[in-house]
Amino acid sequence: MGFSAAEDGIRSYGPGKFYTVLDSYAYEVSGDGGTDEEATYGEGNGWYGLVWIDKGAQDAIREVAKENEDELTEEEEDLLKSSKAVILFERSDGIVEADWFDTKKEAEEAWANVLVDTEEGEEDDEEEEEEDE
Repeated sequence: MGFSAAEDGIRSYGPGKFYTVLDSYAYEVSGDGGTDEEATYGEGNGWYGLVWIDKGAQDAIREVAKENEDELTEEEEDLLKSSKAVILFERSDGIVEADWFDTKKEAEEAWANVLVDTEEGEEDDEEEEEEDE
């Protein structure tokens, strides 16, 4: 499946919203209309964003690092180059989780599961509203 932040050379973000520095840069790119697909849970209960990691996304992430007066480590570069996609999940408490995928197939399967989960949540919300009436 995806990558774990415990790998050497992948810098921890420290206390805050993200697990790794690279996750924060990918999230910043997604906020600039950089997501290829998005899904949400109800009213502000969570947001998912899928970013296909192509040359444009790689360059955008490097540009965000540069804007932050930073440069990716060799390991972060390797992860960026070997990844085909990242799925970001912003929880209702503001924490952002990121799963990096090294195959398009794995990412597509994970995204399909996100869509099933988020659509089920919407159906549950609609049923509750009908019961309230």
